[in-house]
Amino acid sequence: MRQKYFLILVCIFYGGVLFSCKTDLKGNLKNNLTPETHTVVDTIIRIGADRMNAQVELKWWGDDADGFIKGYEFSFDSVITSSTHWVFTSNQDSTFILTIPPGKDTIDFTFWVRAIDNLGSPDPTPAHLGLPIKNSPPSVQFISATNNPVISFPVVRFYWKGTDPDGDENLSRYEICWNDTAQTPYSIDVIASSATFIASTFSTTSPSSNVYLNNDLTAQPFLMSGMILNDTNLLYIRAVDKAEAKSAFISSYKIFIKKPHSSNLVVEAYTSPAQSASALTFYSQNLTASGVADFDTLNLFQQQGGVYTQLAPDNITQSRIFSLFNHIVWFSNDASKSLSLGQRTLDNFFNANGKLFMAVYVSSTFDEQSTFLDFTPVQSLVAYSDTALILQDTSSVFSQQSGYPDLKSSVIISNVKPFNLITGSTPIYNANLIGKKISTNFLFPWSGASTVMASKTNQSGQINFIFSSLELQKLNGLSNAAQLFQKLFVTELGM
Repeated sequence: MRQKYFLILVCIFYGGVLFSCKTDLKGNLKNNLTPETHTVVDTIIRIGADRMNAQVELKWWGDDADGFIKGYEFSFDSVITSSTHWVFTSNQDSTFILTIPPGKDTIDFTFWVRAIDNLGSPDPTPAHLGLPIKNSPPSVQFISATNNPVISFPVVRFYWKGTDPDGDENLSRYEICWNDTAQTPYSIDVIASSATFIASTFSTTSPSSNVYLNNDLTAQPFLMSGMILNDTNLLYIRAVDKAEAKSAFISSYKIFIKKPHSSNLVVEAYTSPAQSASALTFYSQNLTASGVADFDTLNLFQQQGGVYTQLAPDNITQSRIFSLFNHIVWFSNDASKSLSLGQRTLDNFFNANGKLFMAVYVSSTFDEQSTFLDFTPVQSLVAYSDTALILQDTSSVFSQQSGYPDLKSSVIISNVKPFNLITGSTPIYNANLIGKKISTNFLFPWSGASTVMASKTNQSGQINFIFSSLELQKLNGLSNAAQLFQKLFVTELGM
């Protein structure tokens, strides 16, 4: 019986507890409290020249009494309405470039920002800040390239850098002129940091030019006027920002742009002025004697004050210069410089069916494992340990093909580099060489490979490259250079 009454009391107790808990859960939920937003600075007062630049850094923060802030929304609308476009961010600071309308140099912006709480509720009273902005004019300067030629055929390139105190994103475009800023400027995209100008015709001394931006292979849709051939030229440039504020025009260095008058180019690539003059005279006289009287010249490695005067600023530009011509006669006392440059700049020339003759002196320091020879008829240079090959001043250079005259050296050449041929190449001359043991100075007749001039053909089977590791002006001991030039340049290369 006692046990029965005890169980009844326990049930009454727990029933009361449950009833009292249920009663405590009754009531009304409190409404979510909206967040509050603050800017670090609540007022900016600046007038006249003291106004802020169009690039501004702003900071803000927010708090929420019954939750947390998950982000912010901002706007630059002048008045906040139900249609205001808000931009969400989780940051509490940002740098803005405020675009001033074209034609104005000052304007007042209003920055609005509102916090968003964890329930997605925005601050109904956004913080705001007035921003008195002034536009600052941009600037631009020419940038020196590796080479800055003062003489060039009408393929010229310039580099520059534009900046804007309001942020470089505020730049709109560049405007350029040849020689006269009074003319209507040529407009180019702000993404350009360089441009190449190529004359569209050589039939006039005042041609329009095609404009190629950066490394583009396609020209801009509009031609640019103002280039003058056979005269000194200046390129002028100015920067324009999004508010149409313009920098002053600045000018490039002076460059003489010469007009090509033939399809033949003689490339004199000697590094010694004395050798340069005599080699150019030899080639010019014998080309003329063989009937090739019309040719242009390029003094490739000429220097003044340690700076190249005619070498293009980059390989792309030099390649475009070579592509102006159908035939190139190239001679040099520096195989490394000439072959490395040729390898990097002659592809387009060959692809356009150009034909090249190259005669270079190959010194004992030339890297025999170099890849500079990859585009030539040469598979490898002949080299043996402790051995130098000599061409005597009375040594013969024998023709290996009909129609070529035998030649004789007119000087002693103490370092000759014969070569092995790539498959499909054809030997033209072998030399009668003397071997010399470097360690003992012992001389002996050389019976190894002795090819010093060879040719290779293009895909059409035409000879398009003749290479010589001997300089032609040193092989006129029989005074028959004109006959050699007739065969090489008229018969074989079609100049």
